[in-house]
Amino acid sequence: MRRLIPALSIALAAVLVAGCGTTSGDSGGSGPSAAPTTPKLEPVAAVRQAMDRSLAGTVTMDASVKAGTQSITLTGKVDPAAKAIHVTGTAPEPIEARLIGDAAYIKSDELDGDKPWMKIDLNKLRPASSLRQSFDLKAQTGIIGGIVTAQEVSPGRYSGTADLNKAASAASSDGGMREGLESTAKLAKDPKTIPFEATVDADGRLTALSYTVATKSVGDLVTDMKMSGFGEKVTVTAPPAADTEAASAEMYKFL
Repeated sequence: MRRLIPALSIALAAVLVAGCGTTSGDSGGSGPSAAPTTPKLEPVAAVRQAMDRSLAGTVTMDASVKAGTQSITLTGKVDPAAKAIHVTGTAPEPIEARLIGDAAYIKSDELDGDKPWMKIDLNKLRPASSLRQSFDLKAQTGIIGGIVTAQEVSPGRYSGTADLNKAASAASSDGGMREGLESTAKLAKDPKTIPFEATVDADGRLTALSYTVATKSVGDLVTDMKMSGFGEKVTVTAPPAADTEAASAEMYKFL
């Protein structure tokens, strides 16, 4: 279980990374009766400011994180307003996690328990718990806070660079987000120029985000994410009570 929790935290953080570019509409009108156009944001601001738009409603996220021969792949369905999340994937073992309000349910072969599901009360987690932070949608800004350059290479497609140290400074100090970015920055060959690419739809919502961190010791750390299903209904239900056991007081020490 001790080995599972860091992997789960990283995995959930990866699938919840939120950042995107946006394009502004143009009415195309030239006469006096044309509707006023919204000024187009410059690329860095566009990429940064569109995070809230991407998480304004329900969304499906498919994410993968690869480091050398290790990889994590996840699919998450998210309803921010209802505080409901359903994640399935491999990290690297098969894993499933559900969040309903402040109750998190985790299923994995790595769990030390008599039943397949473990129930975790987020209110009982330490303030600095990385697992708590993993379920905090607004905290999962990833590299977005550190974007320093960006350009729109074609309509709806952006590329640029991010500074991991700046991203860490902009991140919350709660739950290990800042510490995680700082650790990644120390591993990176050049933490100040992390390349990223983002693709957005006509409504300025993220549909794809990828970035690569070249490290000093484990090769390239590659993150790819796709977002879809905007506005689609997300239903998350608790596992059967007979298959669920509450995390022990001892377990909360590791969470």
